[in-house]
Amino acid sequence: MTPYTLHTSNRETNLSQFVSIERCGRGILARVVCPTVGQREAPIIAAEIADALENANMPKGSSFVLDMSGVTLLTSMGLGMCVDLRKRADAAKFKPYLSGTSRSLLDLFRMMKIDRLYTVVHGRDELGAILG
Repeated sequence: MTPYTLHTSNRETNLSQFVSIERCGRGILARVVCPTVGQREAPIIAAEIADALENANMPKGSSFVLDMSGVTLLTSMGLGMCVDLRKRADAAKFKPYLSGTSRSLLDLFRMMKIDRLYTVVHGRDELGAILG
């Protein structure tokens, strides 16, 4: 069993409370809506986003934006989730972007070198141009 595998009963009841996924013109926007991404939240968020990426049926080179504007605390499981989502985006031929990070969260991503896995988007205008 992989760390991000969920039982069907958990998936049916818990997913929408942690992440909001929108399909846009040129990609997918996944907005994490819980303030803390830890041991409980990370696998649920990862599973929901992975399903959206696999079932998107979008052209090669579409954008995947992970919006972390609602996140204030990210544990090691949350960091692992970010790495896992980057790998899944690559497998689905999406270009990964990271948006809405606070200064402290961006510093954490830089320290752990996760910012190198994503293109960091700072403004709403950039985000609009990426997603269409």
